Amino acid sequence: MKLKLKIIIFVGLLIVIVAGINFWPGKKAPEIDESKISDSSIIDYQSEFNYLQTVNDCGPYNVAAVVRSLTKEEVSSVEFAKNIGWRMPNAYTLPLGLEKQLKDNDIKIEIPNLKTLSDGDRIVFLRERLSQGMPVIILGERDKIEHYITIFGFNSKKDEFYVYDSLLGKGKEGFTVDENDSLPGNRNFTSEELIYFWRGGGMHGKFIWYAIVASK
Repeated sequence: MKLKLKIIIFVGLLIVIVAGINFWPGKKAPEIDESKISDSSIIDYQSEFNYLQTVNDCGPYNVAAVVRSLTKEEVSSVEFAKNIGWRMPNAYTLPLGLEKQLKDNDIKIEIPNLKTLSDGDRIVFLRERLSQGMPVIILGERDKIEHYITIFGFNSKKDEFYVYDSLLGKGKEGFTVDENDSLPGNRNFTSEELIYFWRGGGMHGKFIWYAIVASK
């Protein structure tokens, strides 16, 4: 019982801290400049970097993917998983862990408040940031578990988003399968599929429609 009580207290403290840092009441929705939106955008992320995550490590694996893409340095996803902070007792990584690890690797981040936007405007927001060469990590739900993925591009006419999903499926040793060939990441989402995934994200009522926009 003592261990269970400690876990409850630990999680409660994390929730209070997170709520105080990231969810100030009245935070405005992000500005969207539609003049900056291209018909399509591809951020370089090659298939040779589609690493298959270890258990509960989608957070650091996505951080490593973004660092790899923006800095062109071959960083280790395994080392990022060892060193990331803000782990919960079940080994899930809170978004604060991803934010800190990106900053520690000289990546600029934007944490937009997207809760007040419509689904259509959320898609427009993603296209605007991606058009400027900024990959976006989002938190959603896959197979009834919380899961991070990274969006590396889109094509509006085809209604496609190009995504790295570190849990897509096992390919050759240490890597995922690759379902989208030469396109960045390892799979494609339609707008509807992306919104459906994203809508399931959140922890203890926080981090709803959570996204990290990354830039160098």
